Formats: sequence, structure tokens, C-alpha cells
Amino acid sequence: MKFNFKEYIIKTNNIVKKLKVLTLLPLVVIFIYLLFFIFNSYNTLLRFHTLQDDIVKIKQTAALIDELQKERGISSGYIGSNAKEFAVELQQQKVRTNKAFERFIQISHIDTNLYLQQQKQLDIQREKIQTLQISNIDSFNYYTKLIAQLQKYYLETTLYVEDTKMKNYLQVYTNIAIMKESLGQIRGAFNGIFSLEYMEKQLFYKAAHAQGMFDSAHHRFEAIASHKILQKFAIITQSKEYKWIHKTIQKYSTQEVRKTTLNPITWWKQATYVLNQFYSFEKNYFSQIDEYILYKSHHLMMELTLNFTILVFITVFISWLGYKIKNDIMRNISLLNEYKNAVDRSSIVSKTNKRGIITYVNEQFCKISGYTQNELLGKSHNIVRHPDMPKEAFRNMWQTILSKQPWSGIVKNKKKDGGAYIVEATINPILNHDGEIEEFIAIRNDITEVIKLHEELKNTQKDLIYRMSELTETRSKETGFHVRRVAKYSELLAKYSQLNPEEIKNLTLASPMHDIGKVGIPDHILHKPTKLTPDEWEVMKSHTTIGYNLFQDSDKPLLKAAAIIAHQHHEKYDGSGYPQGLKGDEIHIYARITALADTFDALNSKRSYKEAWSDEDIFNYIKQESGKHFDPKLITIFFEHLDEFLEIRKHYKDASAFMKES
Repeated sequence: MKFNFKEYIIKTNNIVKKLKVLTLLPLVVIFIYLLFFIFNSYNTLLRFHTLQDDIVKIKQTAALIDELQKERGISSGYIGSNAKEFAVELQQQKVRTNKAFERFIQISHIDTNLYLQQQKQLDIQREKIQTLQISNIDSFNYYTKLIAQLQKYYLETTLYVEDTKMKNYLQVYTNIAIMKESLGQIRGAFNGIFSLEYMEKQLFYKAAHAQGMFDSAHHRFEAIASHKILQKFAIITQSKEYKWIHKTIQKYSTQEVRKTTLNPITWWKQATYVLNQFYSFEKNYFSQIDEYILYKSHHLMMELTLNFTILVFITVFISWLGYKIKNDIMRNISLLNEYKNAVDRSSIVSKTNKRGIITYVNEQFCKISGYTQNELLGKSHNIVRHPDMPKEAFRNMWQTILSKQPWSGIVKNKKKDGGAYIVEATINPILNHDGEIEEFIAIRNDITEVIKLHEELKNTQKDLIYRMSELTETRSKETGFHVRRVAKYSELLAKYSQLNPEEIKNLTLASPMHDIGKVGIPDHILHKPTKLTPDEWEVMKSHTTIGYNLFQDSDKPLLKAAAIIAHQHHEKYDGSGYPQGLKGDEIHIYARITALADTFDALNSKRSYKEAWSDEDIFNYIKQESGKHFDPKLITIFFEHLDEFLEIRKHYKDASAFMKES
């Protein structure tokens, strides 16, 4: 009976598919189950890490609020006494508050610009306080509003916390902070009242409102805080200083007192002592939060590690079991399947043994190379190697396929008659059932005509760009060689800035077009030998927008790059440039590079309105403009590779160099 090979392959594949299903089904179920727990544990761990960062920010916020609360109270006393009291304390407190503000901005990284604006506004308010140009109540309200804005951050933190115990911790802390702020408002309001020596209505109402806030927060605190926390808090409320504060508040809140007799310094010291106890209690409470976060993070990490270990173990076990079941069947069809996949990829085919000796070539291989099968079989592929191909490329190819990995790339080969052809090649190592290399099969596509057309288009494009750029420079009465040097300088800066090859190519070709917009500038302005008027200068500056408008609608990466460079090459790193006043990384890297390249070459060159600068003057100027006109990173690159920039300047000094390049 004749063996039906095709039917055998079909049946074998059906059996393999069924075995795969039986093997993978429990694996998928277990995977989903464990991945759910791993994903959940990982997300929870990330949330606790985020929360840990938030707690650090909350601590610094609390420190800043404490200093602002003191400054609010001292300012009330200073204004109330008509600058007769608390002057020294106010100056000292400003220093402490500024330091707290600096630490807060460094740590928080939250809306830094907003907080810097707030600090500027604070300085304005301080000046008004210092010169008594603001009322006590307005000063009090400003500080209270600023503190409320800072409190909003950590009050919002409790909203996204899912862990019940952690949520309780934060809610307890929130009420502690509200009590402290309420008492701080009372301290500040009464400090102003005692300094004025009479019951100022608005300050009194602020103190009364703060007392209500304190009582509400205190009730909530007692309802949710643990017994241990309540015991520690009771130490504060049972102290003689706190009781004195409480009695004083009651005295001036329950009687119709018109004139006050209490010394504001006495009140300030006693109230501040109590508030310092609150702040110490607040900081100690943070240590409990930190301990709980550390405990939860450790617990979650252990849970994550355990689940992941189980997942890996089950995966390895089931994979090994599946391998044992299907190995015998797969061994018989692996070579057939490898050959089928390789041959289907293309039509120019060759095979070699493990030593690289050709064992098979198809008809298309012979047709494109010009060799017969007899001339190729038994030979190395060196027979078609073109001298233009570097040896390193073949070493890389050989190392890749010997590591049992496929290799793909563009190869230039030599025909029998000495001509050349270019192919897109894929070389696959063919492995036996033991995973060892049996032979290599190479599949190729002829792309000779495509490469030729691409090179022609690229050279035409490059030539057109240079001619357009040189035309612009000629109109500006500049040397046409300027644009080529700028291109080479830009290419060098881009390479050392770690731009990818495509970006380097686009920048190199586009940078010569940085002044293309000058085609739209009238001659009487462009060639004016004297200084431009303000109106003329505005027209001259418009060449950046004109250049941008020329290319902005293109979907080609090169012309997009040209649009960016034309538009932004006069922007300065410190934001003082034009047309948009961009600064720092807001300026595209293409424009930052071109700006340095253009300036360096311009300073080197003699122009109608200036002599060429000396190298010493150029280098000093570039260093001085680091961080102002130019990107400091690019300045570093420029001086680290200065010899290469000078070599470009030397090489592209005369027309013969360009003739060689062309």
C-alpha cells in the first residue's frame, strides 16, 4: 500500500492541535486566576508607594502651614500694635516661612509655578503689612486663604485611598490638622485684638467661627480616633497652658468686653506653646502612618512574590508536561514545517550546510547572479560577495544565525559579469528536533531597481535643498558655503545628542533651509547697510514665520523638520528670542541645534557688515551664551568635540571641497 504523506501530515496536525488545547486549557485558567491576584497586589502596592510619596508631601505641607500660621498671628499683632510690637519676631518668622516654602516646592513637585506665584504674592502682602498699608482683617484673611489652599491637597488625598485602616488614619489626621488650624486662627485673631486693646468685631467673628470649626473637628476626632490616640491627645487638652487658653477664649467670647487688658506677648507665647504641642502630636502621628504603610508594602510584596513564584512553577510544570506529550510528533514534522515557511517567503532561494557551503540554489538565483548551478554548488557564498559590502556585516550575520536566530538585511552581491545586484535577504537556521542546526536557508527579494530609484531621489532632493538654501543666502549676500557648513555642524551635534538616524538625516537636510523665509523680505530691508528701524526689524523677524508657512502643511518628515527649524531657529534658550518667546525644551531640538550651528558659522564668516571673529572671541561668546541663547547640553557637546567642528570648517572652506562632496 502506497504511503499517503499528505494525509499523514493532516492527521498529525489535528492530533497536535487537540493536545495543545488539552495542555493549554488548565494553564489558561490558572494563569487568569493567578494573574488577577498578581495584578491586584501589584496595583495595591503601587498605590501604597504613591501614598508614601504623598505622605512625605503632606508632612512638608504641614511644616509650611505651621510657619504660615505663626506668620499670620505675628502679623496680626504687628498691625494691631501699629508696628510697636512683634517687629523683630515678624522678620525672623519671614525667614523661617521662606525656608519652609523652599523645602515644600522642592519636595511637592505639584503645580510648582502656581506655588511660586503664591510666594510672590506673599511677598507683596508682606510689604503691605510691613508698611501698615493693609488692615488686620485683610491680612488675616489672606493667610487663612493661603493655608486653606495648602490644606486642600492633603484633604483630597483621603478621597482615593481604598484601604480602610489607611483611610481612617488620614481622616483622623485631617481632623487634627483642622483643629490645629482653627486654634491657629484663634491665636492670630486674638493676637490682633489684644494688640489693638479693644474687641475688634471682624477679628472677634473670625475667632468665634474658628472656635466652631475646632469643636466640630474635635467631635469627629473623638468619634474615629483610637483609644491610644485619644489618650495621647488628652495630654495636650489637660495641660495648664491649654486650659488657660480655653478660659481666656471663654472670657472674651461670653462677656460684652469692649476693652482688653491682656498683654499680647503673654497671649502669643501661651497660645504658641499649645500649638507647638499640636504640631508635635501631628508629627508623632505621621510616624504611625509611616509604620502602617511600611507594613502593608512589605506584606503586599511578599504576597506578590509568592503568587508570582507559584505562577512560574505551574507554567514551567505544565510547559514541561506539554512538551513531553507532543515532542515525538513535533519531531517528525518540524523540519517539513521549517522548509515550508522559508520557501513561502520569497523566490530567490539557496541553502548551505553548517560550514556555509552552498548545497542548493533555485533557478531564480542562477538567473540574477549569472552563474549556473554547477558553478555555485560546493562553493562558499563568497563567490557572489561584492567588495562594497563590509566584512563586519557578514560577521554579524554569521554570529546571528549561529546563535539560532534568523537574520534579515540588505545585501549587495556581485554578478558573474562583474555587475551588481541588491537583495533584501532573510537567512533562517533550520533546526532538528534536538534544537541543533542542520543547515541554513536564505530567501531573497531583488530590490536593485528600488535602491537605484531611492538613491536618485535622495540625491535630487539633497541637491535641490542645497540650491534653494544657497539661493536664499546669495540673496542675503552671504556665501553659499554657509548652508553646507551649517548642515555638517548640525549633523555632528545631532549625532552626539543621541538622535536616531532618521532624525539626524532630516535635520542635516533641513537645517540649510533655516533662513528660507528671507525670500519674502523686501530688498531694501534685507540689504540695508545701516541699522534697521523698529518697523523694519519686525519685517525682518517675519522671515521665521514666512519659512514656517512654506512647509507647515506638508506631511513629509523632512519638510516638517524644515518648518520647525525655519520657525524656531531664532528662539533663545532663556525665552528672549522670537517669534514665540519659547524657552528651554519648549524649543525643538532641531532648532536648538541649528541655532548653535548657524551662530558658530556666522561668527566665523566675514560679512558685508562685519569682520570674522577670532576663535577666542567666538568660543568666549558661545560659553557666555550657554543657558541664555544656547542649550547648555549642546554647548558641552560642542566643546567636547571642538576638533571635529574645526575640521569641518577647514574642509568646507573652499569650493573644491564641495565639488568633492557633490
